[in-house]
Amino acid sequence: MKKDLYLLDMKHAVFLVMFFPVFHFAQMETDRPGEGTASTVISPKTIQLESGIIYNRSERGFTSDHLLRFGLTEKWEVRLQTNQNFSDSSESSYGFSSKYNFLPGENSSPSLTLIADTDFKFEEYSFILASDKELTENFGSSAGIGYLKENLENYFFLSFGLDYSFNDRWAIFTEYYGYFNAALSPEHGSDFGITYLASPRLQLDLSFGSNVQNISNQYFLSTGISYRFR
Repeated sequence: MKKDLYLLDMKHAVFLVMFFPVFHFAQMETDRPGEGTASTVISPKTIQLESGIIYNRSERGFTSDHLLRFGLTEKWEVRLQTNQNFSDSSESSYGFSSKYNFLPGENSSPSLTLIADTDFKFEEYSFILASDKELTENFGSSAGIGYLKENLENYFFLSFGLDYSFNDRWAIFTEYYGYFNAALSPEHGSDFGITYLASPRLQLDLSFGSNVQNISNQYFLSTGISYRFR
C-alpha cells in the first residue's frame, strides 16, 4: 500500500484507526498525535477539536488534518474529519466516523472500542478494534486490529505501542503498525512523539514517523493542537 496517500488522505482525514497510546495521567483524552485513535470516548455533551499540520517527505508537501468530536453518551461519540492537501486540493478528503466503547478498561483491565469511519461517498471505509491497557501508573500499552478499503483495495491492519508519562503534563509514545494486502508487499511503519498538556483543556503535540523499509524517502513530521470547548 502506498504510504504517502494512505497516511495523508485515509488515516489523517478519514482516520483509519490503528490505535493510539492513551496517556492515562492526562485530563484530556485525544486522538492525536500518532497514526491512529485512542480507545477512549469523550464525555457526553463535550465538543473537542483536534488539528494538525503534517509534512510528508514522499509527497514533498504539507497537509492539515482536523477532527471535530461530539460526545453523545458515556460510551459513544460521533466525529467529523477532513484532510486538506495544500498543493493539490483534489487530494483533500472529508468524512465522518463513530466510536463505541464496549469495555472501559477499569482496574488495569484492557479497554475495547470499535471505530467505524467512511468518506461521504462511502467509497473508502474502515472498521477497527482498538484496545489500551494500563501497565503501571505511568506506563501503558495499546493494540489495534482492523479492516479497511482504499482505492478498491482491501487491507488488514495490525499495531502495537507503548506510552510513558513523566508527570501530569509531559508524555511520550512509540508504536509499530503494519498494513497487509494479499496482492501487495506488506508495509511496516513506526512512529514516536511527545505531548504537552498546557492546560486541562489544551494539549500540544509533536511526532515523527516513517515506513521502516524506506526511512529516508517515506517519513513524516507532524505537529498539532487539541482543545476541549466544554
